[in-house]
Amino acid sequence: MSLEYQLAWQCPHHTVEEVVTIDANDRRSLFLRQPVAASGRVRIMVNDDAGLFIPPGGLLSAAILYSAVSGPYDLLVGQDTLTVTASTGTGTVVLGASTSAIRLTTDAVVKIILKAGWEHVVVSNENGHMVFADSQAVGPSAYVKVTGTAAGALGFGQPGYSGAQWAAYGREIYPGWDLYQRPDTITNRYPRFRKPLRKNPMLKVSYVVPVQRCRRCGASFVENDFRYNAAGDMILITNEDLLYQASLKMLLTDRGSNPFFPRYGTTIRERIGSKALSGIASVLSEDVRRSLQQLQAYQTQQAKYQQVTFKERLYAVLSVDVKRHAQDPFTFLIEVAVQNASGKAIQLNIVFTVPEVVALMGSNGLMLGTQAAGLGTEQLRTLAVNDRNTLTGDQ
Repeated sequence: MSLEYQLAWQCPHHTVEEVVTIDANDRRSLFLRQPVAASGRVRIMVNDDAGLFIPPGGLLSAAILYSAVSGPYDLLVGQDTLTVTASTGTGTVVLGASTSAIRLTTDAVVKIILKAGWEHVVVSNENGHMVFADSQAVGPSAYVKVTGTAAGALGFGQPGYSGAQWAAYGREIYPGWDLYQRPDTITNRYPRFRKPLRKNPMLKVSYVVPVQRCRRCGASFVENDFRYNAAGDMILITNEDLLYQASLKMLLTDRGSNPFFPRYGTTIRERIGSKALSGIASVLSEDVRRSLQQLQAYQTQQAKYQQVTFKERLYAVLSVDVKRHAQDPFTFLIEVAVQNASGKAIQLNIVFTVPEVVALMGSNGLMLGTQAAGLGTEQLRTLAVNDRNTLTGDQ
């Protein structure tokens, strides 16, 4: 059984981590190389950190307050009251040193607070230190303040005292952003922050683009590139998938482009654009059959040196159907059905068009050069008669 790297994938039309710079004029705009197709699929990564993204609402920090010392804590008589205030409320507990001094571990203090059922803050034990966090808000509106007679013993300061922290505030690390319409035609929408950025962080934007503007596949819906699995190995294909890819490679390669295999490929692209459009379909069909016969010959030679399974081996060309596009005379649709040696039919669909050639639009909105452009059968017959009379000199 032979193996081959998988080349063609269905394109997701997704640009991943495009490096962008902040516009020097407004310090807010991030101009992209392609338009944004879906607002919900835009992600802005900052400072090359895979875990740090700026959401549309902005990157906001929480209000988290740490005690300066770790437990256990010694509480003196009458110094057992703890009050914690956050953005949505205040709570007070008595830790139990009203009659005699006591020593409490950090877990014991956390347990007393949890029993009180506070909802405005989250309390936890981190390596023996008391930690309070605002549970209802983040950003500039979030804050946590610790007061009371037991605050100092637990490692928190007091208002106006700089020895230990008694309050913590959330802040806006990066402002929020929106998608704005760009006046030119280079790209339709781009991210713009609601406030100017003060620094110059490294920003990478991931987003989905419209099919017709996708740089990964060139609007072909197929991305030709190597991909890797979770172990870091290239993804390989076998059997019918290998035959499918081998057939497409043969048909899509210009014959003579590989100096080591001058007979590999087809001359199909050279046929497109020929003035004799009436007979081009039969010529294309013959080119397809001839190239697939050459693929069969290559597989026969390959079988002398390694195993070629029935599923990957081309046995017969069942049909070749060449159709000219209904509205574009320079585009041909080719449908090929082949059969492998195990008896399974495989369908190939290919589109060939002349590079840089576009059929012009008629006054009725359809492409010129075809009957659909507005000329009926009788009108075409009249034009043909007039052309013949002009050539023969008859009036």
